[in-house]
Amino acid sequence: MKNYHILGRFWVGIGIGSMIGTVITLIISFAHGKGEYLPVMPQLEAYFPNEVSAVLVQFLLFCLIGTVFAEAGIIFMLDRWSFAAKCVIHFLITSVFFVPFLWLCYFQQTALWRLLIIPLNLAFTYVITWMISYFAARADVESINRKLRERRGETDGSHSNGGAV
Repeated sequence: MKNYHILGRFWVGIGIGSMIGTVITLIISFAHGKGEYLPVMPQLEAYFPNEVSAVLVQFLLFCLIGTVFAEAGIIFMLDRWSFAAKCVIHFLITSVFFVPFLWLCYFQQTALWRLLIIPLNLAFTYVITWMISYFAARADVESINRKLRERRGETDGSHSNGGAV
């Protein structure tokens, strides 16, 4: 049985999630342009009795998202699944958490159709990742085959044993 270091991934996910959350709030604060720090979006803060409660909830949500992405990465360690299947399953798991997270934190806050853009953007990212990985793996296989042919003394692509493999 393989050891997937689930507890280690949990703590790494919390750390990365909280770090990304801090970076995102800084970016939003700079983009807001008024020279003030926005630890949470004002729409989210309105649901809580004070700013600290809203910040705590948003912090916990960022930790949850970081953990979901870290734990979902275990899928890529499975040997029997194709890379495409791993990407689809990882996409489904992360989307189920990520879209509501963005809605809850009011990073994507208006029309419902805009929420549908998020999974489409994620899907596009997964397709690009799959294509890059596919072509990189294909180039690696071609390189390995070329080295094997060179080792066997084949230069023109024909086999030295009369074409039999």
